Amino acid sequence: MSPLWSSIIKLRLTINMRALTDPWFSDFLLRVGDGVEETMQGNFIRIPDDMVIPFTKKEKSLNALIDAIFPSLEINRSQTDYIISREILSTRNDSVDEINDLLIGRFHGEEKIYYSFDEAEDGINNLCLVEFLNTLSVSGLPPHYLRLKVRCPLLVSMLERVFLPRIPLCPSEDDMFPFKLKRKQFPIRLCFAMTINKAQGQTIPNVGIYLPESVFSHGQLYVALSRGVSHGNTKVLVIPDEQFNGNGVCTVNVVYKEVLHDQ
Repeated sequence: MSPLWSSIIKLRLTINMRALTDPWFSDFLLRVGDGVEETMQGNFIRIPDDMVIPFTKKEKSLNALIDAIFPSLEINRSQTDYIISREILSTRNDSVDEINDLLIGRFHGEEKIYYSFDEAEDGINNLCLVEFLNTLSVSGLPPHYLRLKVRCPLLVSMLERVFLPRIPLCPSEDDMFPFKLKRKQFPIRLCFAMTINKAQGQTIPNVGIYLPESVFSHGQLYVALSRGVSHGNTKVLVIPDEQFNGNGVCTVNVVYKEVLHDQ
């Protein structure tokens, strides 16, 4: 590891600039990032109770998370400050699409749906049904069906009026499938929710974290939690894969401590 990169990591895990007004939350984030927060059954840590959205049934709990992060959406939907100050983060694209689909359903206004044109290149189109290609949710590509309403938030830099043609797009990872997927679609996504990795560097005053499965990469939980500015405005929904009777809501924290020290 280069000295510069090592210094950046140390600075990030010594001072949390977003949570300066909430010292308790700042200290908690640093313990999570350093991998020193108390663990149980391996690398599970407990999420503080006042940050937890309780899990009962999936649909009910998801709606509770949405209500916590986007209260009174139908009233505030036209307020730019309201929309840009809140986000729900999750680990995978399919979970992000699920949340965006729920929220655009709540968003008032006339809906337009735009479908992509998908194909498999490399001469194997006959082996890949278009219906199968339509189901694929791929990092870096817009969804097959794009539900839009006036004033809904989009993951794209937009002026008041902008012309966006459908363009052919391919995944950045060529070996993702045994064929090359080409999707012709408008190059935008809804962004009520986004992946944790895509949210790096952002400050989100009201942040929800949806974990239908555990994080899977180094520092991913820290990145998600540290987008927020206070524990009161950070809410976490964990769909449990293990029960911790009497020990609250727990989730995996992946930290490779060797990358936090000089090599």
